[in-house]
Amino acid sequence: MIQIWNMIKYMLTDRKLQKEVKKRYYHDHSFSHLDRALLTAYIFKNPYTISKNYLKNRNDKEIHTYGETPLMTYEKIAQESELEPTDTFLELGSGRGRGAFFLYHFFNCRVIGIERISQFVKLSRHLSHKYHQERVTFICGDVLKEELPEATVIYLYGTALPDQEITLLVQKLKRYPKRTKIISISYPLTDYDENAFQIEKTFPVSFLWGETEAYIQKVCHRE
Repeated sequence: MIQIWNMIKYMLTDRKLQKEVKKRYYHDHSFSHLDRALLTAYIFKNPYTISKNYLKNRNDKEIHTYGETPLMTYEKIAQESELEPTDTFLELGSGRGRGAFFLYHFFNCRVIGIERISQFVKLSRHLSHKYHQERVTFICGDVLKEELPEATVIYLYGTALPDQEITLLVQKLKRYPKRTKIISISYPLTDYDENAFQIEKTFPVSFLWGETEAYIQKVCHRE
């Protein structure tokens, strides 16, 4: 009964957020067409079910880890991190690619999304080509195994990642050049390596499941 009630609350919140998306961003007709096309493509392909089936096939113990960042939260992250057209924004786990398209469209930066679920990547690439999103790139691969591309701003949602996976990611992230900005959700990377990162800013952000803190930290390579 509790799970059913939580699902109903989740769906109602999602509908409310989508109304806000239309109000804020759909006055831009080119973005409206792209975003509607993306949402329409998943009417009969629920992304949460796609992710759950993928994790089941991998025999993962936790199969309910998929989550999406609302577009209003992407906007706040971009503003707080002072995202510029000269930046390359790397998203570690880009899902359907909705945030990547949003950031490219409204902040005119280059965006790279890494996503392990090939079904998401295939459709994201299709939409990127169809709607001429020249500076949006999607890589199909596991962020823990892939060689991460160059970037000036990196986004790690990762609230459901186990500690051992975060530790592996931190080892990769701290190799980036000094001053590279990394945004993490719910926890700072200094919890895992206080010498490699310096927290620049903390601010509240909203998700379907509630509110939490976002951390902007920079690579500092302190000894």
